[in-house]
Amino acid sequence: MKPIAWIAATLALSLTLAGCNTWTGVKQDAKEVGTAAGKGVEKAGEKIQGVAK
Repeated sequence: MKPIAWIAATLALSLTLAGCNTWTGVKQDAKEVGTAAGKGVEKAGEKIQGVAK
């Protein structure tokens, strides 16, 4: 019975660590998307100002 408990604990720990790594990647990707969207809005604003002149 002990080997089954060790396997279950190892599997649970592995899944937990994999989940943390994935969540970190999701947060980083979201930050990059926000930055890119902000730059796009800035460029659009500059073009609108250029057209309005």
